[in-house]
Amino acid sequence: MRKRETLMIYPPGQGQSGQHLMQLWRDYLEQYADREGDAEGQAIVAAYNSVEVLTCLSRTIDKNSRYENLIEERIALFRGGSRRAENFWDCLINATFSIYNSFNTISHQLTEGNAEAAALIRNVDEQVHLRANAEDPVLRSAAALRASFPLLGLVTIALDHDQAMIRVIRQVEQRFAAATNAASSAWEHLLNALYRIVEMMQIFALLTDPELKDQINQVAARFQEEDQVKELRFKLRNGFCRLFELGHLLAIQFDAML
Repeated sequence: MRKRETLMIYPPGQGQSGQHLMQLWRDYLEQYADREGDAEGQAIVAAYNSVEVLTCLSRTIDKNSRYENLIEERIALFRGGSRRAENFWDCLINATFSIYNSFNTISHQLTEGNAEAAALIRNVDEQVHLRANAEDPVLRSAAALRASFPLLGLVTIALDHDQAMIRVIRQVEQRFAAATNAASSAWEHLLNALYRIVEMMQIFALLTDPELKDQINQVAARFQEEDQVKELRFKLRNGFCRLFELGHLLAIQFDAML
């Protein structure tokens, strides 16, 4: 990993999960460095650590333990899938569906009591299960991330109480829809969903605390810089790395707040 990236170590925070979050960051850096020159391996490192940090975020939000069983069931499913994965494609499918499960849990947690939101979550869940058995692993992974996007959008809108960011949220949704309509391959669907998730995560983090703006901008700058490459696996790595960084930032923030 380049020196500039190793300096991007956020403080562990003051909440109960502070030390765990710092260890997650260290594990990510070490695992990423161990796979120097292997874009696929580094993409999976970032994707797998994204699942771990989003799970930590869910646990932090779950102060009354209402979702404890679901959270533990889903992280156990992910880790079991990690042990069984035999190649990059197995890992990618495991990661993307586990990321979907994480956003599904978080969307339930942060929209609890909203009947309209619950109906949308059910509809998305039904649709993703219809596509879960596609033979093409890229198509399956794309389906998982495409289903994650509206759930993240739902949560972001729910946090935007004053609708201060609604125009920006709608712009990201429009980019997602336009690129979906224009996509001619499974890879284009996969990268569109992942990149729009990263963009929505920036808004989510900013709504959580406007003082995170500088750190969010650092992530956004690297996101744009590393998108200049044309190799699809490098783009995939870029998206998952930024997802992990933003998820880690959010987990620290919620840990300090709650």
